[in-house]
Amino acid sequence: MSTAARGGQNALPTYANARDRNDSVSSGSDENTGDEAMDERTVAQQLQQLVIDPLEIFSVDGSRLVADDAGTESPAPMHGDASNTAARESEPRALNTASDATWDFLANAAQMFEQPAELSEITRADVDRGFDMQGYWWGGRAMQRRMYMEYRRTAYPQYQGVSHDVRSVLEQARAVDPTGKLYRFRYAATGDRFRCKITHFQLRDLVWATSSYDVFYWHADGVQSWNPWQRRRQCVVARREMPESFRLSALCVDGGTVFAGDYNGRYFVKSLWADNGASASGQLGDISDVGDIVNHVSPACMRGRVSVAMNSGRVDVFDVHRATVIERSPFAWAVNCTAEGADGALACVVGDSTQGLLVDPRQGYRKVAQLQGHSDYAFACALSPDGRLVATGSQDTSVRVYDVRWPREAAAVVCGNIGAMRVVRFSACGRFLLAAEAADYVHVYETPTLECAQQVEFMGEVAGATFSPDANCMFVGISDAVHADTLAEFTRISDPAHSDTQGFTCISA
Repeated sequence: MSTAARGGQNALPTYANARDRNDSVSSGSDENTGDEAMDERTVAQQLQQLVIDPLEIFSVDGSRLVADDAGTESPAPMHGDASNTAARESEPRALNTASDATWDFLANAAQMFEQPAELSEITRADVDRGFDMQGYWWGGRAMQRRMYMEYRRTAYPQYQGVSHDVRSVLEQARAVDPTGKLYRFRYAATGDRFRCKITHFQLRDLVWATSSYDVFYWHADGVQSWNPWQRRRQCVVARREMPESFRLSALCVDGGTVFAGDYNGRYFVKSLWADNGASASGQLGDISDVGDIVNHVSPACMRGRVSVAMNSGRVDVFDVHRATVIERSPFAWAVNCTAEGADGALACVVGDSTQGLLVDPRQGYRKVAQLQGHSDYAFACALSPDGRLVATGSQDTSVRVYDVRWPREAAAVVCGNIGAMRVVRFSACGRFLLAAEAADYVHVYETPTLECAQQVEFMGEVAGATFSPDANCMFVGISDAVHADTLAEFTRISDPAHSDTQGFTCISA
């Protein structure tokens, strides 16, 4: 995690309301009828001309970079900025009926979805009736939803740690069929109680599942446990139990233990199985360091240990039973994520570098091989259960899968829709690879080819996504101030080839 990124650690991307792009937006049944009657191809073409280029890059503070007459880049206000709106109103504007109609149409679409959802609990039966997984009704309004999602994709701010050409990354990506049917939506709960709190826009692995009935997530009140089958939620770690001013940045729940790290290099660990709820807290480093953020925590192969990725450029192996660091391994860059194989013979380490590393944890994280190909920093990695495949997710919008027997180049490359890949996980069976983008999209690929995939589409920031240990369930945490905060559950389809479910391969289609 770069210094610039740390400076904007609390700023999540926001969308400007589509209505701000139009000086005079009118509404009414007559105009809505006219919008719906518009030729779909014409509307799509007009939208493509009007929205910002999806490959434009945003600066850290959220302002868009545009070129002035001299060819240099300067920050421009985001859509909806007060000064920008006033400037537009003072400038004469030629009337463009087609453009006005398009933005009227988009404004109406935004009005439908930038408001509270109709349902707080959503089941498969509700989806069959025309609701989406967040409780919004869109039966008969697929075109409006599709345009709104397209707007979100083009308006979403992009952050680059290393300047690169996104087009060159997309050209390397494999053609993927996104209409696969691998997991079926079963149930979702929405509302403030299920808000998975995101404390840093780059750190999103905050949802963990220890079984199909126990899902853990970070909430403003503390670490929460959710049982989607009994529809029951309880707090397992209250905020008052944690040290004063503890700002959680990373979470791991495994083997009956909750481990949390914060922005100052501190930890908090608690046993969920002990009768007295024993807990411990302390400093991972020698002294408290404001810049020593705990970027990620992952279970180690040896039970009772976790690997802690530190922003100061090291990996700490922590014994949760003794509450002590038993090994430290330094790296040349900030470590953003680690993943250890099931046998403990191999681990993947990625961070503020375009190159990842395969290391041997048994020999002090000795370098075994280098993983090349990414154009930006990586924040996610995972090893398959059999130890033959390693996947890395980067801010260059791609997921790269390597064969550890030939790690010189990626065996497969796939790209997302909206931006950085923040979470990457293999299922316990090794058949599926989950890749979560920063917002709006979670992808499930069939390994090892990745040619068949299921795309889950929604509205909001991704706080985390994970499989249950038996791979029969998949859980997605969505955090969004405008749309419904959601925890959603999907169940595995036993025979995808003969399933008649639509399974949210593309919600807007």
